[in-house]
Amino acid sequence: MSEVYRLRIDVAYVGREYHGWQIQPDTITVQGELRRCLTRLLGRDAIPVAAGRTDAGVHAKGQVAHLTVNTAEEVERVARALPGMVPSDIGIQDVRRVSPGFNARHSAIARSYSYRIIQVRDIFRPHAWYVYRTLDREVMDRGAAAFLGSHDFTSFCKAKSLKKDHNLCDVTLCAFDWQDDSAIFHVQANRFLHHMVRNMVGTLSEMGWGERERDEIPAILAARSRSASGQLAPPQGLVLEEVHYPEQLMDPEFNPVITPARYPEHLKPPGPPEGDTQ
Repeated sequence: MSEVYRLRIDVAYVGREYHGWQIQPDTITVQGELRRCLTRLLGRDAIPVAAGRTDAGVHAKGQVAHLTVNTAEEVERVARALPGMVPSDIGIQDVRRVSPGFNARHSAIARSYSYRIIQVRDIFRPHAWYVYRTLDREVMDRGAAAFLGSHDFTSFCKAKSLKKDHNLCDVTLCAFDWQDDSAIFHVQANRFLHHMVRNMVGTLSEMGWGERERDEIPAILAARSRSASGQLAPPQGLVLEEVHYPEQLMDPEFNPVITPARYPEHLKPPGPPEGDTQ
């Protein structure tokens, strides 16, 4: 069997000019731009697979993609040339060889997002949601804390993207970092549903405006209906910050197919987090 090389590509991008990550006909996407560059580099069609399919207008500081190449020379060629080929609003943070068992999407064990809110209009901070109304910070903090733990997030998922099996997500971080005229909402979970973060922010904002009950989050989760939660916050404030993986998969010599004994059960990649689109 001929040897192949699996690359991890760390990507950042400003999503304003892109119709999301995933390739779509007749529109500009981040995956489409990377495909164009990689195909030119390698002389064959080369499509990178990402950890999550960010929606139109959503940004990323820590998107991760994988790509399989055929030779060590191609590894070096991609690492050397790709950063200089991409458009100015896409940044290649790192290119490295990893385990052949690494899959940017399926191997992920957690993802971290942030969402930025500003309360003073500022044209030099375009990647944020301008909220002109007063927000009750204490109420929003209590609401964010209610998301911690394992819950069915059906009420916070785009209705057309729901799965028949379950919509459980284990949230390990959910909190606001408040400044004088702005806030950053931080959330980390093992998986995210379609529009989940933006629906969470929209609902918490309605609580902050006094349009919802102070302790309504548990009831909204229990309702398991998108109609129970609040508005969808706009995309420009959302950033994919980081994707987390088992450390073993960063080792190019580690092959879980060949050496399963070196891959503990609790570190085996979970199934694909379907609908992980924000």
